[in-house]
Amino acid sequence: MKQGSTTAAPKTQEPERLSSAVENYLLSLYILKEEQERTVLGQLAAYIRRLPAAEGLGTSLPSVLGMLRRMSRDGLIQISSQKEIQFTKKGSELAARIARRHRLAERLVVDILGVSLPNADQEAHILEHGISPFLEERIKAAVGNPTTCPFGKPIPGSGYRKPTGPVVPMSEAKPGVPYVVSSLPDEDPKLLQFLCDHRILPGEEIEILEIGDYRDVITFQTPIRETALGFATASRIYLTHRPTRRDA
Repeated sequence: MKQGSTTAAPKTQEPERLSSAVENYLLSLYILKEEQERTVLGQLAAYIRRLPAAEGLGTSLPSVLGMLRRMSRDGLIQISSQKEIQFTKKGSELAARIARRHRLAERLVVDILGVSLPNADQEAHILEHGISPFLEERIKAAVGNPTTCPFGKPIPGSGYRKPTGPVVPMSEAKPGVPYVVSSLPDEDPKLLQFLCDHRILPGEEIEILEIGDYRDVITFQTPIRETALGFATASRIYLTHRPTRRDA
């Protein structure tokens, strides 16, 4: 090989590429299903509103409904009689592909480029639409073939293994049980800054102190301080049981 030459991309058939808007919808639906939320129109519209404004997505219910109708015509989704949005086989495969690119992009910007967690999701959204299969493999190798993104979410097709213990949203956690943070929502920079400041991060230990049902607040101890979150936010932070000596 001549000096200064680089590895050339192999000439392989490119998989089907979608518009960035459709890719964003597929990723949003993938995440909602991953979080076990009902994927109805209102839930999806609320999630789309959390995405970076630079994505240029319409967030009104008519705009979201119009996109869903287009995706249904393209064979990506089906809408059940209960108005729940469901992937077709084709849609599920394409959604997993964009989720993989997005989460590898998050790894790239955090692990290699030093972008902070609160800004990682927005930067990954910019990159994900231009990542080819060849570049995807190069990124995967550069970041050490990870199985999760920096927020603890599984990278599809990476060989990820679920934790041995139960994984529960913080809103369903119980006082007196040792927990470790499993995964975080990644699309809200202000929330992520709060979580970083309080070391509520994947792999960190959490102790639930009080479930304040009457106040809709959960109080808990992090490695550095006591703090609290509302039930709605806590429901999107997932915890797994921390192994004890007896479990080892």
